[in-house]
Amino acid sequence: MDRLINYLFWIIAIFLFVLEGKLNEHLLILIGLGLSLIIAYLAFFLNWITLDATKAVIILGTITFGFGGIWPALALIFFFLSSSLITRNKRLDGNVNRSVPLRSDDPYHNSRRDGYQVWGNGFWVAVFCLAWFQFEMDFLLLAVYGTIAAATADTWATEMGTRKKGGTRLITTFKKVEPGTDGGISFAGTLASAVGSMAVASLLLIMPDPYDLNVAVVVAVAGFVGSVADSYMGAIFQTKNVQLFKSERIVGRDAMLKNCLVNWLATGIGGLITLITFKIMTL
Repeated sequence: MDRLINYLFWIIAIFLFVLEGKLNEHLLILIGLGLSLIIAYLAFFLNWITLDATKAVIILGTITFGFGGIWPALALIFFFLSSSLITRNKRLDGNVNRSVPLRSDDPYHNSRRDGYQVWGNGFWVAVFCLAWFQFEMDFLLLAVYGTIAAATADTWATEMGTRKKGGTRLITTFKKVEPGTDGGISFAGTLASAVGSMAVASLLLIMPDPYDLNVAVVVAVAGFVGSVADSYMGAIFQTKNVQLFKSERIVGRDAMLKNCLVNWLATGIGGLITLITFKIMTL
C-alpha cells in the first residue's frame, strides 16, 4: 500500500512539474528533491527510519518543499526531527535498545518509522501542498500547517504521556488504564499535545511575512483537536478485536496498520478543521 501511495504522488508531482510548473518553480522542486535525498538517507543511517521509509520521505519532502514552499518544509522538518528525537530509543515497555529490525512491524515497539507511518502522518500534507500549488488558495496552505500541527501534537502526546505510570484514563470511559493504552489520555500527554501544536503554529508568527495571531491560534487549536480525535478513534478501533485486513501477507501487521489509519484520519481532521475555519472566515 505504501508503495502505491509513493507511485501515486510521484505521478502527480511529475505531471505538475512538467505541465504546470514555471522555471523558478522547477528549480525549487529540484532543490526540494536534493534536500529530501540528503535528509532521508541521513535519517536512515541514523536508524530513525527504515529503508522503505526513505522513499516516502523523499517524495513527501520534495512535494512539501517544492510545491508547498520553504516554511511548510520547515514545519515538516520540525515535526520529523522532534518526533524522531523523542522516540529515538524509546519503547512502550521502557526498554532501550539501539538494535532494531530493518522494518517495523509494531510502531510502539520499534523506534524506526516505516513507509506506512510516514504516509499516516504525511499523506494530507502532500495533498494540501499539491492542491495549493495548483489552485493557490491560502486556506489550502494553512491546512498544511494544521495537518502538521495535528501530527506533532499526537506524537508528542503519545511519547510524553507514556513516560510515567499512573494518571492515564481511557478517553471514552475515563477508566484508569496503563500508560500507552490506545485511547488513553493523561495530563502530561495532553499538555505535550497542546505544546506541540502551538510550536508548529508559532512558525506562522516568525515568518518574514507573518500571519496574524488569530491564524496561529486556529492552527494550534485544529492540531490539538486532531490529536484528541486520534485518541478517541484509537479507543474505538484499536482497543477492539476488529481485523481490518484479510490478506495473509499483512494480517500480522493489523495493529500497526490500524494505528497508521487512525493517524491518517486524525491528521486529516486537523487539516480539514483549519481549511474549513479559514474558508468560513473569508466568506
